[in-house]
Amino acid sequence: MTPPNVVSVGAFDRFNYGDLLFPLVLDSRWAALSGGTLSHYALWGAQGNGWGTARSGSARDLRRRFTEQPPTGCIVAGGEVLSATWYDLTRHSIPSGFDLAVAALHRSVPRRHLSGICRTLAGGMWDLPLVPDAATSRQMPVVYNAVGATSVDTLSGDDRSRVLGSLRASKYLSVRDNSSVAILRSHGIDADLAPDSAAVIDRLFPATRKRPRTLVFQCSRHWLRGHEDEVVTQLRALSERYEISLLAIGLAGGHSDLTALRRLYRQLSRTTNRVRLVKPANVREVAAEIASADCYVGTSLHGSITAIAYGTAVVGLDRIPKLSEYLATWTPDSAVRDVSASAIVEGVDTTERFDSRELVDVGRRLGNASAASTDRMLSALLEVG
Repeated sequence: MTPPNVVSVGAFDRFNYGDLLFPLVLDSRWAALSGGTLSHYALWGAQGNGWGTARSGSARDLRRRFTEQPPTGCIVAGGEVLSATWYDLTRHSIPSGFDLAVAALHRSVPRRHLSGICRTLAGGMWDLPLVPDAATSRQMPVVYNAVGATSVDTLSGDDRSRVLGSLRASKYLSVRDNSSVAILRSHGIDADLAPDSAAVIDRLFPATRKRPRTLVFQCSRHWLRGHEDEVVTQLRALSERYEISLLAIGLAGGHSDLTALRRLYRQLSRTTNRVRLVKPANVREVAAEIASADCYVGTSLHGSITAIAYGTAVVGLDRIPKLSEYLATWTPDSAVRDVSASAIVEGVDTTERFDSRELVDVGRRLGNASAASTDRMLSALLEVG
């Protein structure tokens, strides 16, 4: 029997923490379940090792692969992939700051035209960069691993039809929150419900010792806009009780955590020496910072998923639907969610009443469920492949 020859697709070529975790999770289970090859592909591709993740080829490399050595299966690796366009991926691959200039283009040029240009530049195969088309699904099994589907109904009519058609043709489909299940069910599509695949991160990177009275704060540039003074006031009050790490998780364009956190640090460092700015070099450093803290406060879904895995209390900030939906689905009583900029202290105070042993148990339970889902997905792929 010919060994499986499988590809995965995702946004693996930019430093957005969650996207970099997906190929690591897949690689960790692939070796145990298959003797075949698993290769990863993104928009431009990246060596990956400097960020602590797997190497990825480009969209043009993927097209060449389909021509020269057709794969036996395709994995859509997870995350908010269903609504991503070629323009979105291109804009988010540009260094922070310059992405704003590119984003201004769609005020005068229709997004569909920009996506067409970006697809041509990248040499992409499909109409949507991370959603294999119906022809691909007929050619090989396609599986979706704990993806988010909350944005499906925001797509244009044509793109929504493409996404739903691909999901219907898939060999296996799991989504990561109740809202995604309900949205797909409204379109006649059944999906398994599973925690995000990165919920097993504590198995990839063993926990570091907790540092008492420490707090990690993270937010994106977009979330901070218009709320900077409120956040500074809240963090300054917390710094009287906690050592605070301002941790940049999303360094890619479109997230730009470092831009936001530098602004906060400049203000806070004038009045306290209990705040530090952390720019991680790789995903292991991100995980270690969160794992060693008592509490994580942030906008990053995968920051929260990491905190849950290590038994670190979570305060999820508001105006991030995918984060709110995930926490409501999996940690309704063991995390604080939808916290506004002016209520951060209150949110952290709430977590101080949580039982630390219960937080560890929740993380272990979600990790087990996530691992089982990833194995089901790979088994479904390998049964055919």
